[in-house]
Amino acid sequence: MNREDLKAIKDLLKEELEPIKDQLNKNTIILEEMRTDIKTIAEVQKSHMDQNEKAHIEVVKPLNEKVDVIELAVKDISKDAKELKEKFDKVEKVTIQNTYDVAYLKTIK
Repeated sequence: MNREDLKAIKDLLKEELEPIKDQLNKNTIILEEMRTDIKTIAEVQKSHMDQNEKAHIEVVKPLNEKVDVIELAVKDISKDAKELKEKFDKVEKVTIQNTYDVAYLKTIK
């Protein structure tokens, strides 16, 4: 091969590679734009996550306080119910004793 042939091959390769270089440059620009868009989306997503977390805390805190109040009320009611049951058991025993006493008094009459 002589110099002219090599120059012709070189020129031909340059011509063939030019559209590829152009496309590569376009793709690079698109990728850079996408990177910027992705960063923006990530920032917005992070902001939304922070807002959601704050809102979640604002919703959950009063609910937890209400649950605490309800737990205390249930404990208090449970204590009252236990006391009432104990008193009822005593009343029941006294009533049974009174029934026996009435029956006994009827028999000796």
